[in-house]
Amino acid sequence: MTEPFSLSIEIHQDVKELVVEFTGKILGKDYPQLISRDTIMMCFERLNELGVCKVDPAKMMSAEVVKCDITKDVPVEDIPALTRYVKGAVRNYEAFSCTKFRNGNLVVEKSVTTHKRKKRITIYDKEHEMNLQGERPFVSDNGLEGKYDGVCRFELNLTSKKQIREALGLTGNTLAEVLHSEGNPIRDFLGDVLAEDPSGKTVTNWKTFEKYAVLAACDYDLAKVEAKVRQYRNPRSTSIPKMMASYREILAGLPTGSSAWSKERLLDAVR
Repeated sequence: MTEPFSLSIEIHQDVKELVVEFTGKILGKDYPQLISRDTIMMCFERLNELGVCKVDPAKMMSAEVVKCDITKDVPVEDIPALTRYVKGAVRNYEAFSCTKFRNGNLVVEKSVTTHKRKKRITIYDKEHEMNLQGERPFVSDNGLEGKYDGVCRFELNLTSKKQIREALGLTGNTLAEVLHSEGNPIRDFLGDVLAEDPSGKTVTNWKTFEKYAVLAACDYDLAKVEAKVRQYRNPRSTSIPKMMASYREILAGLPTGSSAWSKERLLDAVR
């Protein structure tokens, strides 16, 4: 089912296997608390209340987690400024793809060929989402009016058991292990995605002005700049990261509307 929350239940009698997948909205009025070791029993209670099947909550703690979305809600005054910062601060646009969608959602993906190593984070305005027409009944029925005002959601998708273990620093995949992990995969992933904070540089000479002109020609989009650098640079010249660092320094000194954000500040926000 998809309303009022997403739920999938598969029972494979031949191998005595139960596969359950649900979203945080199973918590109803407690949805802002998200799925955690403090709310997981509530999730199983709601599942049993549906009457489709009955699970033993205690035994479910030894079940294997095969995929999950690690989620963090952070109060942010200007979410567009935050997403502009992230889009312009990706350290390597070949290693990571960064896409801004019409609805404002920003998706950053690790560029890999195998599904098991694919990792993706979505950054979006949770207030905007909960104000969409399709979400209004859920908000109204559970007394969640105003609960997501000014909230930015970070959602990291982990789609394999190995990925989950590596991201959370675990040796196993049981639900108990996952919920009691002290790892912070959202912070770790963003730390890997984002370039170090530049000091900022003003336009004082011709060489810097040329870089300023390149930024302007590329709409101040560092992904476009990196594509041009890769296209025209001498392969034996300075490395791509070093060349891009100078453009980041210049961009940091310009009134781009996202100068209030930095790698340090963002990683501190999702700590």
